[in-house]
Amino acid sequence: MRKFAATYSSHGFSLSPDSHSMSSIPIKIQFFLTYGVLGSLSPIAALVLRDAKGFSPQQFGITLALSSFGLLFSPAITSWLADRNVDTRNILRGIFVATAITLIAVVYSDHVWAVTLAWASYSILYVPTWPLLDGYYFNHEREQGTAATGADSAYHFVRAWGTVGYLVPSLALYLVIAITGDIANALWVGVAWSGMCFMGTFLLKPRPISAGLPTKAPTLKAMKVLFSRGTLPMCIGLFFVHTSASAYYPVMSVFLRDEVGIADEWVAMVLSLGVLIEIGYIFGLGPIRKWLRIRGIMVVGLSAMALRLVVLAQFPTVATSLLIQLVHGMEILAMFIVPVIYLNRVAGDGFRNSIQGVFTIAVIVPTRFIGPLLAGQIREIADTTQVLYTAAALSGIGMLILFFCFKPDPETKRDDSG
Repeated sequence: MRKFAATYSSHGFSLSPDSHSMSSIPIKIQFFLTYGVLGSLSPIAALVLRDAKGFSPQQFGITLALSSFGLLFSPAITSWLADRNVDTRNILRGIFVATAITLIAVVYSDHVWAVTLAWASYSILYVPTWPLLDGYYFNHEREQGTAATGADSAYHFVRAWGTVGYLVPSLALYLVIAITGDIANALWVGVAWSGMCFMGTFLLKPRPISAGLPTKAPTLKAMKVLFSRGTLPMCIGLFFVHTSASAYYPVMSVFLRDEVGIADEWVAMVLSLGVLIEIGYIFGLGPIRKWLRIRGIMVVGLSAMALRLVVLAQFPTVATSLLIQLVHGMEILAMFIVPVIYLNRVAGDGFRNSIQGVFTIAVIVPTRFIGPLLAGQIREIADTTQVLYTAAALSGIGMLILFFCFKPDPETKRDDSG
């Protein structure tokens, strides 16, 4: 029975309080809280900036695009500090305090450029939390004596806590908007979640300095691996995919409100349905990987992404808005779960934080600039429906690149099934 408990807990569950499962609880809590900040802001960002701050579609695109400039540096700096044995907890604490301050500034700012500066500051500060948490988790598993493949097979169970954390704030958003009648007050949900994130870092354990000497030039080592023949096609394909997501997701709330006719307070709830279903996909990643493998998950997930955007654009009804959420989970596996696992496979012990940070900078950050600008320009001359069609085309291009060009490295392919 003792052996059973240890094996079961390695997959994210536990029937008895073995030491490994107990030590992973603070990490799960931090994933839950950190993704809650995103879940309290992303579903209603476009509506807040347009309806509460008076932004035009073009101004909205410019604001989100400007947010990306600082992202060229912040993930690299924070992940480099983590690989140089600076306490990740202190980095996160500084980020969450500054995030709360910038969101409060958005609430009380009325001028377009003041809101733009505050919102850009929030985005620049918050995005590095993702590679930091991923790197912290994989380093924690190494220090617990978990093999690389063991850490990989358990990652999605830990990441599922982030999905739940993203989902929970939608209820708070509904209540705040319904009670106050002012969508701008929804920003206070993000402020509150940032405060809880700050408190959650005190549950995390520090990474022992003696666990290993800092690697020289971890960023350069990460870049060499990331741009290698085996990994570069994945990066190029995901570049198109993240551009697609950065174009359509920020305006999805506007589409659901204006084209579908869903009331403000229900928009976040509708989008959260897909997140709720996503949890099932994440917990089922093990069998899915055995069936489809790494590349198969990406191809199927991105095909589903393109298809659901086309269907929603063609049939903008409440029923369609709900039905397309059924395949949202495969999109998340393809974009956010499987790539992180694969990058950890090809990373060295001295640059596990940095490879996640460099991937964020090289693939995700530029798309955060291109996607919103593209969506803003399209909406100036057409409508949100055309944004969805364009995003579907971009995700389809990314899927084709991955299908024809991405081949897992030979030394990692043996573990590809998970």
